[in-house]
Amino acid sequence: MKRLAFVLFFVTCPALAQTLDELDAACYAARAARIKKVQQRKIEECVKAPPEHRAAPKSREECEQYWGDYGWTKGAADGKRQPYLYRNLPECKRAAEARAKQQNK
Repeated sequence: MKRLAFVLFFVTCPALAQTLDELDAACYAARAARIKKVQQRKIEECVKAPPEHRAAPKSREECEQYWGDYGWTKGAADGKRQPYLYRNLPECKRAAEARAKQQNK
């Protein structure tokens, strides 16, 4: 029974069972999967969209270059870059909570 409780504790509290690097990697992977879908949609819209008046149609390479970094970061007031899209995913929340606990020690 004690062994079952021990296992259940670590399954339900993954922040305690993983290192900060592992939590960051999980957050990155979750964000990457979501952001990639949005980027692909934006690229397809860019390629298929009719060009603006007097503008040449954009090639797939131009659209990929333009939208390739979409969603990863945005500028902050202090001039630094910070994560932008999907930073509120459960994986990212766990990593942020673990980082806060580590800094408060």
